[in-house]
Amino acid sequence: MEFCEQALVLAVRRFREIDAWVRLLSPVRGVYTAFAFGGMKSRRRFLGCLDPLNHVQFKVRRSGYRSYHCLTEGRLLDSPRQLRTHPQRLGMAVNCLKFFEAVPIPAHSAAEAYALLRELLAALDAAEAPSSLVPLLFRARMTFVHGMLPVCGHCAACGRALGDNGAVCHVEEGKILCPACRSAASGGVRLPLSSGALSLLETAVAQSPDCWALCRPQPTAAREFSRAVDLLVRYHMGLAWEQGGFVRA
Repeated sequence: MEFCEQALVLAVRRFREIDAWVRLLSPVRGVYTAFAFGGMKSRRRFLGCLDPLNHVQFKVRRSGYRSYHCLTEGRLLDSPRQLRTHPQRLGMAVNCLKFFEAVPIPAHSAAEAYALLRELLAALDAAEAPSSLVPLLFRARMTFVHGMLPVCGHCAACGRALGDNGAVCHVEEGKILCPACRSAASGGVRLPLSSGALSLLETAVAQSPDCWALCRPQPTAAREFSRAVDLLVRYHMGLAWEQGGFVRA
């Protein structure tokens, strides 16, 4: 079976002398691996295609008794202009990609995840000075896509709108409570969240990566937001950032 589809190149590894192992994200199939036989040498079939972060239209064939994917041809659609030459931008992009690959993407969320990752890379590439919080905002959004980030506009206990008085994040229960209802949750880790930290959570869920790149919160709000996202990801998704990668916590 042969098909054509657009995909984002997540990773490329060489095996043998001229062949490549390629990790792709498709809006239809999600994350999958394909082989590009002769791909490290062929300029006609894969000209400029086999680099991470590229957006490519591939012709793909499924073959073999295990039905592995084989790339037969590629056409470059677009490629980052600044990411690869600016270490800070590239570092943020790599951090996001590592988290993305560490989290299984359900089939029904593939199109949403694909669009989000493309928007993220475009924002990091285009912004004059992207905020250092972009990777955390991305992590929070991916946690929301998986249904594991609490609703942050209203108290989970009484339904009251959360405002200038801040709130409390109950990590184990995955709830955000108003100060009056903080005792409604059982024992566990409770993190105080200022209105600035709540605003960052709402930005992660409701705004585009273009807006993330412009975030310049107060340091206290940024620390509260960072702590909340790290603990929610660790407890509910079982992942922690250690020694340059995400590991099972």
